Amino acid sequence: MPRLKGFTLVEVLIVIAIIGVLSTLTVIAVRSARQKAKIAKAQHDIDIIYTAMGQLMVDTGEWPGHQTAEEINSGSANELWDLATDAAGILSSDGLYLNWAGPYMGDIPIDPWGNKYFFDTDYQLTTDNKPCNGNAGCHNSAVVGSFGPDGIGQNLYNADDIIKIIK
Repeated sequence: MPRLKGFTLVEVLIVIAIIGVLSTLTVIAVRSARQKAKIAKAQHDIDIIYTAMGQLMVDTGEWPGHQTAEEINSGSANELWDLATDAAGILSSDGLYLNWAGPYMGDIPIDPWGNKYFFDTDYQLTTDNKPCNGNAGCHNSAVVGSFGPDGIGQNLYNADDIIKIIK
């Protein structure tokens, strides 16, 4: 009987399995790359906001929310959860900033996860400057940041927050 040429069922199944494994690895790599790109975008946005806030400080002697250098880290309930407000002084002034020469940015972007960037003058950090989340031995620091991928925030600090320490 003549032998027919072709692939056996086992060979076809092995090829399908290999393609499945490669596809899975590709999807995982793409997701990881997207997450890293979002983090990099947030860090870039925070750097730009930080620069604008620094210029506001140089011009007016105040940080957003009318916080002076002496007042930073000295109390609570002084956070700004929306940096686009007049009180933040970055896009417009509420009329209380002396020597305001803004706007210091065209607009305040939304972070890659759809949340607003924030300014917190008593953000709690560990001794190695990681978000504290109620651990003992924490200290306050002024930061500008994003609540990160999980979006949990407003005084709920956690490891996925993306911040830049001001002081």
